[in-house]
Amino acid sequence: MERLLDDKTLEQVKDLLGEMKGRVKIILFEKDDCEYCEVTKQLYTELSEGVDNVDLEVENIDSPLAEEYEIDKTLAPATVILASNGSDLGVRFYGIPSGHEFSTLLQDLILMSKNGEEVDFSEDTIEKLKGINKKIRLRVFVTPTCPYCPRAVLSAQMAAMINENINGEMVEANEFYEISMKHNVSSVPHTVIEAFENGEWVVKGEFIGAYPEPNFVEEVLKAVEG
Repeated sequence: MERLLDDKTLEQVKDLLGEMKGRVKIILFEKDDCEYCEVTKQLYTELSEGVDNVDLEVENIDSPLAEEYEIDKTLAPATVILASNGSDLGVRFYGIPSGHEFSTLLQDLILMSKNGEEVDFSEDTIEKLKGINKKIRLRVFVTPTCPYCPRAVLSAQMAAMINENINGEMVEANEFYEISMKHNVSSVPHTVIEAFENGEWVVKGEFIGAYPEPNFVEEVLKAVEG
């Protein structure tokens, strides 16, 4: 198969990831009859072999490890990124992080190499997000060609790095048509806020667009408290 990251791109990636402070592990969960699993694995393999500080582990989505990380088994390929200290900070990718979302992946690797301790949020935002005491997930539906989606995904994933009760998830809308239809996704980025109540995920709010930080926090808190 033709390389996804040519020499020039790999050099640019190496330069960007020079900011990393420690090793980070990508765990890819795949399954049979998965249209994008092989290409996602190829992308991560080229990345892990081409740069320092990135390790790759590949697992089946039916493995015990997928249970441990509470992976949505209806969505493969699924990716977890572990911080340098080995902790799971709730960063998830469902689908291949390609196009504009490749930059999100690289930013996540840098942040996770610093154990999520250098997120690009104000102290006020950090304190508000830390106050969330219920289990929630922020699912950001994206497409690879959407230039506004990376900021929306990164906001959700930085929120996850701040608070262990939060998962920040990218969901590639075109790859997962059924769940996109379920949430009436027609424009991206489309963020769905869900809380885990009585053993199931319940939609509490949603918004469309890459909101500025204060508005993003407002929407999350409104959904959680509503």
